Amino acid sequence: MLEGKTDVAVFIDFENIYISVHNRYDTDPNFEYVMDKCAEYGRITIARAYADWYRYPRVTSALYAHGIEPMYVPTYYYERDRAHSSGAIKNSVDIHMCIDSIKTLYGYPNIRTYVLVTGDRDFIPVVNTIRQYGKFAAVIGVGGAASSHLAQSADDFVLYEHLMDVEVKKAPADVYDALVEAIDLARQRDNVSTMATLKLLMMEILGSFDEKEHRSSEGKPFTKFKDFVKEAENRGLVQVFTSGTVHEVFLPKEDPYALSQFVSEQVSEEQESEGGIGPREWRVFQDTMRQFDEPVRFVQIYNALRGLRNTEVIGLSNAEIRELIKRGIHEGLLIRTTRGAHGFYKLDPACPLPTGA
Repeated sequence: MLEGKTDVAVFIDFENIYISVHNRYDTDPNFEYVMDKCAEYGRITIARAYADWYRYPRVTSALYAHGIEPMYVPTYYYERDRAHSSGAIKNSVDIHMCIDSIKTLYGYPNIRTYVLVTGDRDFIPVVNTIRQYGKFAAVIGVGGAASSHLAQSADDFVLYEHLMDVEVKKAPADVYDALVEAIDLARQRDNVSTMATLKLLMMEILGSFDEKEHRSSEGKPFTKFKDFVKEAENRGLVQVFTSGTVHEVFLPKEDPYALSQFVSEQVSEEQESEGGIGPREWRVFQDTMRQFDEPVRFVQIYNALRGLRNTEVIGLSNAEIRELIKRGIHEGLLIRTTRGAHGFYKLDPACPLPTGA
């Protein structure tokens, strides 16, 4: 949470939250709960909800009553004669919401806090951009429907159900028991037990969870959720299995090679080391650079890799990320060009990864 309250912008992916709440609670979402939570961050200066309001004609009055401006986004039908039918449809709510968020980021420097009410992982780049510009990004989503990686990318993630006046079932007394329960819950929902997924489920089970509030057996506070899970592994409660860039968590007696959805037939890669800059980090670096269509500055590469660290794809420190980029330049993986006084870099696809990668 930010120290002191600031101006706040709220952007609501209405259909996403509407369907998620209906599927889980068989009721309409209560926007009084949502706006009360948003008001805790500061003064709400912009609040918008995006949808095709012809499909939800009775909702707009409730939105206005809570200070939310309905933004109309038309639905496009694949076939002209199927308008207003149950046929395949497509709208561009996410595009409109993304554009408005970024326009607000540039046009209203007084707004320092952004709240996205959605569970759609497509908004991860928006959250990352908001944070890169020094703003605070919060997400409100529904448990079981919200993307775990979206939750990880935000500065603060709030479960919608924790805003509701409902009875919460008794949480496990021990935080490590909650981790084991989260693994079981992930399987009930057919989710992969990745670090990001389990942290989100632990927030749902416990009401709130922050690994920094807990300490290891050596008395040191955890700085990353991965460290918390490693402590549970040291206690014999779980086992961490790494396949490529994915960390999965299993119960002690389970066979990860039989259960993992990511294990390849060539299992030799699973023996790669996790600490420092290794073959896996170089492949992540290469994949990251492939996503840039144009040459980019050093800081843009650094921010992209930090974003992957925040979602636990890599476990490098800030210093190690800088060292990774510098070594990439030295090894010839990156081609440098200059524009004025600034250097720009792009991947050299012909250059092999460092030895052992």
